[in-house]
Amino acid sequence: MKQKFNKLHPGVTCGRALRFLAALLLVATGCDSEKVTVSGIIEGAGSGEYLLFREVKPGFLEPVDSVIPGTEGRFRFSTETEWPAFFMLSMGEDDFMTLLASPGEKIEVHAKRKSMATPMSVKGSEGTSLIIKFREEQEEVKARLMELTETYNDSIDSPRRPFLMDSLDRKAAEIVTAFREKSTLMLRENKASMVSIYLLNQHLVPGLQLFEPAQNPELFYMVDSALYARYPDSDLVIDLHTFVAGLRKSVTVGMRAGEKPRTGDLLPDIALPGPEGDTLRLSSLRGRVVLVDFWAAWCPPCREENPNLAKLYDMYHWKGFDIFQVSLDLRKEEWVEAIRKDRLGRWKHVSDLKYRDSEVVKQFGLTEIPASFLIGRDGRVIAVNLRGDDLMKKLEEVLSAQ
Repeated sequence: MKQKFNKLHPGVTCGRALRFLAALLLVATGCDSEKVTVSGIIEGAGSGEYLLFREVKPGFLEPVDSVIPGTEGRFRFSTETEWPAFFMLSMGEDDFMTLLASPGEKIEVHAKRKSMATPMSVKGSEGTSLIIKFREEQEEVKARLMELTETYNDSIDSPRRPFLMDSLDRKAAEIVTAFREKSTLMLRENKASMVSIYLLNQHLVPGLQLFEPAQNPELFYMVDSALYARYPDSDLVIDLHTFVAGLRKSVTVGMRAGEKPRTGDLLPDIALPGPEGDTLRLSSLRGRVVLVDFWAAWCPPCREENPNLAKLYDMYHWKGFDIFQVSLDLRKEEWVEAIRKDRLGRWKHVSDLKYRDSEVVKQFGLTEIPASFLIGRDGRVIAVNLRGDDLMKKLEEVLSAQ
C-alpha cells in the first residue's frame, strides 16, 4: 500500500492503494464472478466525447470499456467481479467519479458533465452510498476550515491578529478532532468493508492526513485483519496487507545485531551502491558534520522525519552539514520513488536492498528504524537517534562552535 495510488476522487490522496467496498455484502472468497452493471445519465456530455469505464487497481487504472453517451447522455456498462471493487467513470482528465461495486449490483448514476465528482444521485450501491455520505461531511469540514482561514486573512492589519490566531487555531483543532472521532467510529463500524481502506487514506486538507499510520497503527492493523480474512485474493486487500506488514516491521529490523556505536566512537565506513549503481562511501564526506540516517520507504516514522531532514539540510548545508541516508528497502523502485516523493535527492543515498540481511544491520547494531548517528568532521559520533527539534538544537550547537 505504499505511495502508488492513482487519484480516485477529489480530496482523496493517492499515496497508498485505496479502494472502497460495500459494507453489508457478504461475498464468499473464491466464488464465481458475478455481473455488475453501471448505467445512467451524464447531463451535458459533449457530442463525440467518450465516457471511460476503468477498474482501479493498485497503482494503475485498468480499462474495462468506453462509450459515447447517447441521447440525453445515457450510457451503460457491464463487467464481472468476484468481490467488491472500485470502478472509475471519467470524461477528460479532471472530470471523474469513483464507484464501489459489489458482485451483482445494478448501479444507476445521474451526474452532470464538469461535476461528475459530485453526482446528483447514485442508486444501487451500498458501498458508494457510504462514501458519498462521508464525502459530504468531509466537504463541510473543509468549508468550515476555509472560513476560519479567510477570517484570519481578513485580519492581516488588525492589532488583535495574534489573539485572533489563537482563537481560530482552537476552533480548527476542535473541528478536526470532532471529525476524526466521527470518522474513527465509521471506520470501526465498517472495518470489514473496503470503505475502511478509503477512510484510511483520506486527507482533511493537503498535508493533513485523517489517520496517520505512525500515530494510529492499531486502526491499520484492525482493518487489515478484518479484510484479509474476508478477501485475501483481492489485489487491493493484498496491497493493504503488504503496507501493514511494512508498518509492523518498522519497529523491528534485526534480532541479532552487534553492538551499536556510542558517542565518541569512530563510526565505521559505509560503502554501498547508490540509486545509479555506483558505490558511494561515507568516508567521502569526512571533514563535514554528517547525519548517517537509516530508514526505508516502508517505514512510516522514517518518512515522517524526512521533511525535517530536508529543512535542516537547507538551513545548515552551507555551514558544513550533510546527510548520508542508508535504506533497508528490498525493492529498488520503492526506494527510488520515496527519494523522489519526499524530495531527498540533494544528498547521498545508498542501499544493498537486503532489508534485515543488509550488512549494516549487524555492523551498526540496528534493532529498529529510524535510527541515526550524527558524526563530527573527524568521523566520530556526536549524538545518536536525534530527531526534530533535538537534532536542530544539536546542529546549531555543533556548527556554531566550529
